Amino acid sequence: MKVLVLSDSHGYVEHLRAALQKESDCKLVFFLGDGLRDLEQMRAAFSDRTWMCVRGNNDWSSGNVDDFAYKYIEGHTVIATHGHRVSVRTTLAPLAAKAADVRADVALYGHTHVPRQEFVGGVLCVNPGALCDGCYAVLDVGPKGVKVHLKRI
Repeated sequence: MKVLVLSDSHGYVEHLRAALQKESDCKLVFFLGDGLRDLEQMRAAFSDRTWMCVRGNNDWSSGNVDDFAYKYIEGHTVIATHGHRVSVRTTLAPLAAKAADVRADVALYGHTHVPRQEFVGGVLCVNPGALCDGCYAVLDVGPKGVKVHLKRI
């Protein structure tokens, strides 16, 4: 299954639209915060997608959105967060520990605006980068593993 991972649009709605159009075969979308208002403008236009969203540190008026989301996909458990609640600017260890607590093998995060993928304590940690800078990620998730494609609009 192909999964679109987006974060940190910060008002760049045209970048959000471009990524969604370009990756039309990704029917599951994770949005990792800092732009939930932007996302609301897109949800109706892309109603064929399933949306998993978390709140970022700049999403002040989104009280009904959680800081963490979880999804089981093709034999893998994915945890998603913006990252500010687990200090991803300094270390990924708390994120990996949180993932391990829920038996997740993939952890998605944003906040730093730096596209990155690495294993920490056996957990694949993926930051798609900032959509406001034109960065996003696509995951190919299958029973044999997860492949990460860091992309630009």
